[in-house]
Amino acid sequence: MIENVFVINKLSQMKAINSELKLQIINELVLNPATGQQLSNIFGLSKQKIHYNLKTLLDANLVKIINTGNNKEVYYRAKAKNYILDLSLNNNGEKSENNRTLINQILISHNIDLARIAANLLENSLKLKAKEKLLIVSGEYNMPLVKKILIEASKRQIETTLMYRDKELLKAKHNLFSLATYNWDFEKFNRALKNTDVYLYLNGESRFIPLDDPEKKKIQQKAFAKSRDTVKKNNIRIAMMEGLMHDELTEENILSEINFWKSLDVDYKKLAEETMEASRKYIGSKTIRIQNNEGSVFVLKTQKVICDYGSYTDLPRQCPLIFIPGGDIMLIPEKKSFNGIIKAKTGYIYGKTIKNPSLKIVNNEIVEYQAEENEKLIAKAIVEGGPDGRKISLISLGTNYNMNKVNIDPLYKCKSKGMMSIRWGENVSIGGSIKGYVEWQIQLENPKIKIKRRKK
Repeated sequence: MIENVFVINKLSQMKAINSELKLQIINELVLNPATGQQLSNIFGLSKQKIHYNLKTLLDANLVKIINTGNNKEVYYRAKAKNYILDLSLNNNGEKSENNRTLINQILISHNIDLARIAANLLENSLKLKAKEKLLIVSGEYNMPLVKKILIEASKRQIETTLMYRDKELLKAKHNLFSLATYNWDFEKFNRALKNTDVYLYLNGESRFIPLDDPEKKKIQQKAFAKSRDTVKKNNIRIAMMEGLMHDELTEENILSEINFWKSLDVDYKKLAEETMEASRKYIGSKTIRIQNNEGSVFVLKTQKVICDYGSYTDLPRQCPLIFIPGGDIMLIPEKKSFNGIIKAKTGYIYGKTIKNPSLKIVNNEIVEYQAEENEKLIAKAIVEGGPDGRKISLISLGTNYNMNKVNIDPLYKCKSKGMMSIRWGENVSIGGSIKGYVEWQIQLENPKIKIKRRKK
């Protein structure tokens, strides 16, 4: 199978494509696999010259040999549909200003219309209308999305305020700001929040910047409580995005961004209807039993079923805030009803991956845990989570039909169909009572779910 993108990021690869003939050979192999003899016929050159150039490209990992089922002939194929030169090779590894232009060109080649997707988000997800006010908080990495939103919002006479919070500013807030300045910054945010109709939080960088000062934590918690009161009182619509976009020219980042925009390119009405229909089976359930191939076996009862439809709707079970990309069913467990073992390949805390976590849960709380990698982060999250740090806040079931499970930020992946996330942190903002201060999750792929219904 041919890949979508191959990034040329080695000097040896640059040297390997130093002739027009080699580029023509690659272009031909993008269209169709071919043998050396076939390429010789196409270009009207000797078979020896073609094989010399093929060997150079093969040694540089720019083309590959494929199995056609015919052992008599060797077929060559291009590595990808698009070859991108990483311009940082010429500036000591620093990010090139042209990277974003190149990525946008790749997106266009995949028929991804960024302006249309941003407009769809404003109109059909956030339901913004002319003269309404939009508040955006974002760092550096999600600015490609922000820029598209700002343009489309202006076209629709939507008044937009942007509060920029990159890694450097977040570090300064946590480590350099005095308590008075830290408090003032939150007060400034809450004043802006009062005067808005929709709050869009795109500051994924925050998950990488720990807050260790206990006094600042108290200020933060108090400010968050004030924000929740403001949101509820003024009926403010909220959308949040935990993941990040990146400008670095790597295959992983480019594929991740392609999949991110595709996950936003949804029919929000269809997504809402499919999510509502999928949520019906959890209504009125007595117990839910879940297991997976990694060894998870646990049961729970649901206190409440809420839907992130990816948009604001009049449908039942509408979540008071939505996550971008949207689409999932959230189960708030009843108190002391969640018991068993959670085992998975991955979990995510403070922007880092927990490898092969295993947790024993008794009455909704972690009583034992271990992990192959970053186990100490679980302990840190429990301590810094406060009195509710051990308590599970919700179970999330993805419903986004356009979400890819691979080559995407893992905090987007949880919205994909077939993904389940067990979450810690707070659920007060969606109608629960858990007030954990650290948001983190364990992800289960394709779990087996058995529902026992209450007797009528």
